[in-house]
Amino acid sequence: MVVLFRAVYLVAMAFSLSAGALVTASLFIADHAPQSGTFLGISLAVTAIFLTLGVLLFGIQRHVAAIAVVARRSDDPTAQNLRPDVARLVAYLLAGGVLLAAMLGVVTYAILARIDQGFAAFG
Repeated sequence: MVVLFRAVYLVAMAFSLSAGALVTASLFIADHAPQSGTFLGISLAVTAIFLTLGVLLFGIQRHVAAIAVVARRSDDPTAQNLRPDVARLVAYLLAGGVLLAAMLGVVTYAILARIDQGFAAFG
């Protein structure tokens, strides 16, 4: 389950980082990019949010997976007592990660569709 957890969170991270990069890239569309400072500020703020979310998703998958591996492989009685709780934590985070990855996939697709139309993501 840990491998699936890591894969889902890495996919969600990739979608988030891609969305952030695409929002910034959409500003460089010559004909239809907004020239207002407000649109530039909104686009950069949304980019920062997506990039921050991507970094957070990477950190969550890295540390939770490490905790799960230690709890599973350790012979310590405390680790043995924590195994069921860690397994449930991974399962809950996996369910949330699947939903988040799906939503980020839709958002990334929408940004790509907007760029394909020849417009910036915002504006």
